[in-house]
Parts: sequence; C-alpha cells; structure tokens
Amino acid sequence: MNIVALQGIRGGVGTTSIVAGLAWAAREQGARVLAVDLCPDNLLGIHLGLPHDEAVGWRQLSDPAREWRSALHPYETGLDLLAYGYQPNGDQSNGGQSNAGSLDWLQAIEGYDLLLLDVPLDAALVLPCRRLTVVNADANSHVRLYRRAWVADERLLVTQFTSRRALQQDLLDLWSAAGLPQLTQRLHRDEAMAEAMAAKQPVGRYSPTSLIAHELNALALWCLMREADA
Repeated sequence: MNIVALQGIRGGVGTTSIVAGLAWAAREQGARVLAVDLCPDNLLGIHLGLPHDEAVGWRQLSDPAREWRSALHPYETGLDLLAYGYQPNGDQSNGGQSNAGSLDWLQAIEGYDLLLLDVPLDAALVLPCRRLTVVNADANSHVRLYRRAWVADERLLVTQFTSRRALQQDLLDLWSAAGLPQLTQRLHRDEAMAEAMAAKQPVGRYSPTSLIAHELNALALWCLMREADA
C-alpha cells in the first residue's frame, strides 16, 4: 500500500481540497483509496458529503489499530474516509498536532492501494511515507520554505499557479536554482476547486472536465506509483 501525506506550508493553500480531489482521481483510476483526516479542524469530510458536525472519527477510538473500521465513512465504492471527528464541547485545536507523530496504527490498515493523509500545519509526522508539501508561489511561502527542515521523500507541490503572474515564475526559478525538491506536476488556479467544496464534492466529481481535475488525475498517477519508482 502506498502512503502519501499532504501538508500545507501554511493555512489557505488548499491542502484539504487537494486530498479530496486526489482521492477521487485515484478511485476513478481503479484504486482502492482511504483518505484520512489528521487535522483537528475536521474539514476533509465536508468535501466528501459529511455534515460539518459529524462526530464519528478515529480520535474517538480507544485502539485505532483494531477499531479503525468502525469509524469508516464510505463515500463511493473504492473510496472511504476516516474523519478526525468533531468535538463540539472539546478543544478542536489540540490532539492532532501533538499526536500526529504517534500514528503507527495507520500502518496496520489493510485493503487499500492508496492511503492519503491530510496532515495539520507544523505537525511532525513520524511515519514511512511520501510527503507532499503544498505551497503557493508567493512571498509568504517563499520565506517559510527557507526556514523549513526538509525530510526524506518530501516533494514540493505548487498549487493555485497562474503563468500570468511573473512573480510566481520568478519564485519557481529561485526554488529550482536552490535545489528545492519540486514535483514536476503543478496545480493551476481553477474556480472549480472552490465551487466543488461549496457543493460538498471532490472537484473531479463536481467538474470532471475542469483543468484542475485533469491535473489531479496526473498527480494521482504519481501517488499510485510504487515508492521506489516515484
């Protein structure tokens, strides 16, 4: 099973929307996919049809390694979700980041070709997997990248890209010159992504002919590659 973790360099770069879109794209290519929300904000389920206050999630389990199936939310055949779980009377800001490194139970999951993880900001994920750090080509991300400690199997995924903005291309050139591990695939700015969230659907289901849906299809192929070939 391939495990790919996505984490934003900062808030607002679209990581959760990308996880949902990737999960749908991989499912459409015949893979059995499980999307796991590791973020206390518990927003991934909104993209997959769950109510915003859905309480059932893996954080309520006393032994996730044995009980994870009881928290599954089937979306479509071949695509399931493990939500974080909504805590209406609890602290939504705690738990995900402090416990994100203690996720060995994820390696016990069986029955899927691809495990996609939506990782909270600044969490130190201790788990063998490929990692995509999601960034916008802007000054904010640029500063944060040069403060970042890179880990093995980490790649830079540029999103909300538009070739009409010279600054974006200049930053990409700087990152290439600095040897930052950019992924060749880029995700362009596309209003279909925001519209899909409003419709509570992955973008490939909401707008299968959109540019972003085609780009996520290509990225899903990368996610499904054997780790040694990626």
